[in-house]
Amino acid sequence: MAADGSNMTHAVIETAVKERNRLHTGRSRITALVVLGFLGAIGLFLALVVGKADANTAPTCDGRTMTRHSECRIWSNHGGGGTYSYDEMIDRRESSHQVWRVVGFGGAALAVVLMAVSATKLDPKRPWGKPVDASCPRCHQPTLREKLTVHSISKGRTTYRYSGIVTLCTPVCGFTSVRQRQR
Repeated sequence: MAADGSNMTHAVIETAVKERNRLHTGRSRITALVVLGFLGAIGLFLALVVGKADANTAPTCDGRTMTRHSECRIWSNHGGGGTYSYDEMIDRRESSHQVWRVVGFGGAALAVVLMAVSATKLDPKRPWGKPVDASCPRCHQPTLREKLTVHSISKGRTTYRYSGIVTLCTPVCGFTSVRQRQR
């Protein structure tokens, strides 16, 4: 740790206690599920609304509706320019809509998978940390759990990280300790 080791030791312990409390309240899981649900809805919107194409509507060229026998001349410095027929303009329109469908459905599927992972990993009934084989020195119960915890402080463009293996007993007991990890 640093020169102000006792303050940083206390900060690492506080970080672990806050993490355990946040896990047990269920707020982390609810927040993750709401955010991922919102992102999934955006994905479905992209796929079903933005990616929707009506093959029966005539394509447009330079803001004007094309007829069956007209051609569209596209000038581009970035590639993709040229002269396109009515059917080719429909194909160009369809391919751009297909990209939005793939992105939308892919994003929605990823959000569903991450929701399933979040629902299990952030379960409030899931215990914080790994069990310790020893009994608590304060309450003499086998309820100790430990986890590597990192506390970060940013000062300008520099981030200082203090870490340690924090051991906690039940919130009722209140026993806490921290040790440095073995390298």
